[in-house]
Parts: sequence; C-alpha cells; structure tokens
Amino acid sequence: MFNETLVHSFLTKQLSLSRYQIWLYQPLHQNWELIDAKGLSTIDVTSPSNYETPLTTYKDQSVLTFTFPQGYQALVIYPEGIPSFAQNKVDILYHLLYPLYTKAILNSKNLELEKLIEGTQNITSSLDLDDLLAKILDNVAVVIPGANTTAFWVYDPALDRLVCKAYRGWKREITLVKYKIGESVTGKTFRDGKPRIYHSFRKANEAMRGTSKRNLELLTAAFHNGRVKAAVIVPIKFHNEIRGVLSIHQDEQARKLTEWDLKLLEGLSAQIAIAIENARLFTEITRKNQVLVTRNEVHSTLTKLSLQNKGVGIITKELNRMIKPSVVFVDFLEEEYYPKREKRYFTFDELSKLLNERNQPIYVDLSDVEDKTFYLYPIFVGNACSACLVVTGAFPLKQLDHMIIERGGVFLALELAKRHSVTEVFYKKTHDYYYDLLNNDDPLVLHKQGLDFGIDLDKHLFTVIIEFSKFHDLQVLETKVHHFVWTVKQKLSDVRKLLFGNHNKVTLLIAIDSPSNKPLIIDQLEAIINDWQESERIHLYAGVGRIYKGIDSINKTHNEATKALSYLFSCGTPGVIDYAEIGINRLFINHSQDELSQFVEEIFSPINTPKLQNVELEKTLITYIRSNRSATKTAEELHIHINTLYQRIKKIEEILDVSLNDSEAMLKVQLACHLRETYV
Repeated sequence: MFNETLVHSFLTKQLSLSRYQIWLYQPLHQNWELIDAKGLSTIDVTSPSNYETPLTTYKDQSVLTFTFPQGYQALVIYPEGIPSFAQNKVDILYHLLYPLYTKAILNSKNLELEKLIEGTQNITSSLDLDDLLAKILDNVAVVIPGANTTAFWVYDPALDRLVCKAYRGWKREITLVKYKIGESVTGKTFRDGKPRIYHSFRKANEAMRGTSKRNLELLTAAFHNGRVKAAVIVPIKFHNEIRGVLSIHQDEQARKLTEWDLKLLEGLSAQIAIAIENARLFTEITRKNQVLVTRNEVHSTLTKLSLQNKGVGIITKELNRMIKPSVVFVDFLEEEYYPKREKRYFTFDELSKLLNERNQPIYVDLSDVEDKTFYLYPIFVGNACSACLVVTGAFPLKQLDHMIIERGGVFLALELAKRHSVTEVFYKKTHDYYYDLLNNDDPLVLHKQGLDFGIDLDKHLFTVIIEFSKFHDLQVLETKVHHFVWTVKQKLSDVRKLLFGNHNKVTLLIAIDSPSNKPLIIDQLEAIINDWQESERIHLYAGVGRIYKGIDSINKTHNEATKALSYLFSCGTPGVIDYAEIGINRLFINHSQDELSQFVEEIFSPINTPKLQNVELEKTLITYIRSNRSATKTAEELHIHINTLYQRIKKIEEILDVSLNDSEAMLKVQLACHLRETYV
C-alpha cells in the first residue's frame, strides 16, 4: 500500500523538498491524477511523451519522472534550482512510489474484469443474432482501449466468401466487401485460425497485400480516415471450428496494447463463440419451428382450396401470396400459364425438354433476359412430368420457400390428377357412345345424343384412328394421349367432331358439310402429327376411312380406318394414310405376315441360292418389273450391258420354269415383287 506519510518524510528529510507535487499517469483513462501536493500551486500536466527523460524541467519547475510497466508514469515536481539527487536516493523514491502503480494497476484490472464480466453477461443474455453481434462490438470497445472501429466477419457458403455481419465505426460500404478465404488479413486468419496484431497502420496495410482491387476500393470508401495505432485480428472458435473473424482498429490516441489486453481479448472471443453458437442454435430452432408452423398453415390453406375445387389458378395465386419470389404454374398438357398474363420466358416445348428427363428441380440462367435466374420445379402425375413451377426472384431460395413450393407442387399435382380423372371419365363416356354408333341399335336416340356431343350425324362422316408407338410406361402414355387430344381440339376447334383417347389410340369421328372439306382437315391432322413426331420423338400412325353419310355407315368408315392403320403398321411407316390411297394393297391387309412371306419366298428362294447370289437375280427381277419390263431402263439402273440383262432374264425364266410373256405367270411374279418391296 502507498504510504503517504513515509513518502512525505523521505522527500522532506532525505531530499530536502518542502514544496512538491506527486502525479500518476493511468493509461487506461489516459489522464494524470494528482496524488499529493505540498506548497506548490497546481500545474497542468501534459502528454506523457513530454516526460520521457528521468529529469527535465517544465514551467520553471524540475520534474523527476518514474516509469512503471504497462505505460504507467509517476512525476515528482519541485522548485527548479535544487541540486540533483544521488541515484541511490532516486531508487529508494522509485520503490516508495511503486505502490501507487500497483494500486492503480489493480484497480484498472478489477475494472476491466468487471467490464468483461458485465459484457459477457450482456452477450450471453441475447439470443437474437443481430442484436448479439451489435453487443459484441460494443463490449469490445469497452474492454479494449480505443477499439472504436470493429467488424465481425462470417463465412457465407452460398457466396463462398467472408462477409461483414456487423460493424462499428465503419461506413456502410464495409458490408459490400467480400473476402475469399485466404484473401487479406481477415481471410488468412479465417484460414489458419491464428490471431494477428500489427502495431502500426503501415504494417497492417503491408499485410493486406493480395486484396482484390474491388475490395480495396470498398475498404477505402468505408474507412473513417482516422489515424490507427494498431490492428488486431482474432479468430472466433467453437470446438476448434472457426465461426468467424473479429477485426479491431485501435485509435492513435489510445495506449499501446499489452499482453494483458490480448489475454482479455482471447477470453472474450471464447465467450463470443459460445454466445454465437447459442444464438445460432436458438435461431435454428426458431426457424425450424416457424417452418413447421408455416407448413401446417400452408397445408391447411391448400387443402381447403383443393376441397373447394378452386383449381390451379387460385392455388398458384395463393403460392404467390405466401412467398416473395414470383411463382408461375405452367401446364404442359393444356399449354397454359398461371397467372395467364405473366411474362413468358420459356416456350412449353423448352420447359418440357428441360424437365422431361429430370426428376429433380433445376436452376436455369438466361443471359439474354436481363441476366435472370429461374428455378424450375417439375410436377409429376405418376411418372409423367405434366407441369412445372417457374420461380424468379431472390436466390438462393430460403428453406421456407422450398417447403412452400414443394407443398404447392403436391397440391397442384393433385389438381392435375383430379382433372385427368374427369377427362378419363369423359373419354369413357365418348368411347361407349362411339361403339353404340358402330352397333347402331337405336338410330333416333343416337342421333339426339350426337347433338349433345356436338356432332350432327346427318352430315358427311369419316373416321380417323391414330395409334401411338409402343410405350413401356402406361402413365406416360396416358399423359401423352391426353395432351395430343387437347392439341387436336385446339387446332381443329372449328371442326364438328367426336374425339376421345383410349389406351394408345385416339379416335375421331368427323362431320363435314361437303366431301371437299376432307383434304383440308387431313392436311391439318398430318401437320399436327408431324409436329408431334418431331417434338415428342415418338411415332404416330393414322388411318383414315372414306366418307359416308348417315349413322348406318359409321361402321364402314371405322373398319376402313382400322385397315388403313393396319397397312401403315405392316409397312412400318409412321404418318397418315387414307384407305382410298391403299389401292391393291387392300387385298393383302387381312392376310397374315406369314402367309405373305411364304408366297414371296416361293418365287424368290429358287433364285437366291448361294451359288446364284453373286449374279443378283432377285435385284434384276424386281428392277425389271418396277421399270414396267423396259430392258433399256433396267440395264441403265443396274449399270449393266443390255445383253447381260437378257441373259439374266433368260436364266430367271429357266430357274422358275415360267415365261414372263405368260400373263398368269407374269401376274404372280409382279405380286411377289410388290410384296417384297412393300411387306416382306
């Protein structure tokens, strides 16, 4: 303890000082405190830098300076002109004044510890992360002298950058700075977990070499332009995992940082890490609870809309109310957007191709459209992608947004399934009516029912049957048939017709005022089929019956359409064919493939023996018949001499034991050649 009486006795008796003042400088408060005064009027004591030598003069007074650890100083001021004191007496006075330092440093540490404890209590009492970070920076300013410019940095995995989560003393441009891991002092500290201290602004700037030009510009704009005495950067760790980085700039007026300050900062950083983890856990629990509550609300709202049969438009509108990003529902089957007036960035074909082969949502960037990013969420009915949600707005999406989109997708899929079921019921009803027409049991009733279906059975009628190539997935097939039927309805909206899908077939019974209208309708159908084969990459076969008038002739045009379809399949040629265009091939439609193959082989097998294959007798015979028995044309097409052709024809006649001048034999050979090129 400081003994004022003993010091007074020593100064007066040993140093012969009857008039004096004793001052103590405390770095924490950066001020001088008058400890004792005898006989001298009060003097304004200035900066400690003026008293760096042990003995100096100040305002006509002698000043004896004593320096203690951690920047503390004691001054003994006395009248000028007194001779210098012996060193041993000065040393004794140093030790007599030392208790002043010990008392002051003890009070200072107690105060710092009180502030640290109080600050820790403030930090740990907050569970709101933003509020917590603000308190952390305020507490750092209290514990560390002159730490008025601070920033807290955390890693953002979405950006793969360190971003400023909270700041004090900086301008708001600091929030735009984004460090790579390893960039600048902050990035290096986050990477290696080692604290750094720089005791000059110049050294701190040197350590920032490698900082990107953009970040340097932002740091310059954000800096307060004050003088900096030191910079400290410390990692915030929790269980050896770095959670963030705390950067501190100390004002020039503050005292120099000591090891004690660094220990305080290390202790504070440990408490900060615990507080941040507690706040993070609380925030996560709150967020998850909010997600669950919102999920229940979303489920309840969408269930209510679904039970009320409000439809996809109202559900989409509700989704847009629930989340901030814009949501558009795109129906692939009926090629419709909801909301209907929403700007369309994708065609239906583009969306279908993007999502048909994917089972997961995808992000799509369009650089030619204001550099927009879109989130495409496919909606499946069974195994078929029947629609999607196109989301635009702030990315990445929050977990709550994902949850709402997923729940919305489920209910929209349910709406599509309900609509699909209604469509199937209508198809079944139309299918049953069509087969009643084929049986024609009660023409008057059937005619009246036809008017209800929108078709006048007194008109000219013809049937078209369209068959899809083989599908392994029946649900996908049903979706394709549904979409195709909808397309035909839209394209032939002004045509009176009976239209339905059944399994892998689509049937149309078309009523027209005049037979001359048929070619135009067939051209339209052919265009639809060609577009579908190109866009959907599937084969479609369409058979068309001839035109008849009246209910009792529907069975005829149906059978003809069926035969025309069979002919296309037997040829393996997708497309459209009218029964009237088949010609002589009608004779073979009802014959099995085995029968036709057997008949053809009876003609060609004798001239296709291994010994004769090099002579190309089959090719010669087929070309000769196709050229209408013109020797000149045949020789030119085969690139052989006409005499060689005659030799081959003679050899064919000898092997088959026929004469091609015989009309019956010639007919048999012609049929075989036709079947070989058409069926077998």
